[in-house]
Amino acid sequence: MAVTSASWVPAVIAFVEKQYLPIALLSALALGAANPVPGLAAAKMHIPALATFGIFFVQGLQLRRKEAASALSAKAEIAYGLLSILLLTPLLGLLVAQLPLNPRPLALGLGLVCTVPTALACGVAFVQQLGGNVSLALLLTVTSNILGIFTMPFILPHVVAAAALGAAGSSSSSSAAMLEPLALMGQLCQTILLPTFIGASIRGLVPGAAAFIDSHKKQLSYANAALLASVPWMQISKTASQKMAVDLAGLAATAAAAIGVHALFLLVNTAACRLLQLGGPDPVKAQKVRRALIIVGSVKTLPVAVTVLSKLGPVLGEAVVGIAMLPVVLYQLTQIVWESVMVSQWLAGDAAAAAAAAKQRKATE
Repeated sequence: MAVTSASWVPAVIAFVEKQYLPIALLSALALGAANPVPGLAAAKMHIPALATFGIFFVQGLQLRRKEAASALSAKAEIAYGLLSILLLTPLLGLLVAQLPLNPRPLALGLGLVCTVPTALACGVAFVQQLGGNVSLALLLTVTSNILGIFTMPFILPHVVAAAALGAAGSSSSSSAAMLEPLALMGQLCQTILLPTFIGASIRGLVPGAAAFIDSHKKQLSYANAALLASVPWMQISKTASQKMAVDLAGLAATAAAAIGVHALFLLVNTAACRLLQLGGPDPVKAQKVRRALIIVGSVKTLPVAVTVLSKLGPVLGEAVVGIAMLPVVLYQLTQIVWESVMVSQWLAGDAAAAAAAAKQRKATE
């Protein structure tokens, strides 16, 4: 019996290693809701600021700028990718924020997800797994996450207004000013751009740093996941302490909405790639380019969304932000599961097509 039990251990460890981010996020939500006291204590110790700095510092360490630069010749594809990530999907957030979700902060959180840039890691990983154009995916990821700091502050106030929340509950003029684009931009530069720049500078300027970082990629990913999960843990703890809750119907509706929004992003990007004939006339090259654009244009970055939401706490109220954090996490889980299934189906289709082509060639010989 002991041998049988032990045989499950490697499988469990392998599952946890593969799905560590979803596990960390779900654990953070459950712990914060079940016992808010530790999360409240951590929040009072300025851990959110330290966690945010750590998240983007680690992201900066992992930025591979040289590989991204090799895709600079794909001008039309770069232009569409940035347009989709920084303008098209954020503008859809204005409609998403008006969805009839109850309580209203759920719609705000889902609308805010639309405004943030592309995911920093999972998008490129999925493109690489598919054999897509990794250089293009890297370029769009690096560029959009930098430019997004300067474009998002001009769309976000309109998304907040569309969710019918405004700056309710805030009488302080300084808190209200945080929703002004330039003030919000300054906040994002300080909390996102600065630690990212420090991390990227260490990678690029310190001899041997890049090789050391790449050889410890898994450990850095675990650390980043822990830091990332700590922010919603503390935010949900604040919400739970104020006795604000979301019922199962609200969670189910939000999960369905998150799935619908991601499906819409995929549909829009797929249609645009075909209509604009992105990737050129070569079908093999075009497939690699289009898959990169579809994936990177449809996934959204959790760290930026969580950071922006936490910065809105003084404006909207900590309880409101805590509830808005739920759809942010749900969208992350949705895109991980959806892309995993989609990539598997695409790879299976590629294998079937290759087998059919080989069979046809053999038949003609």
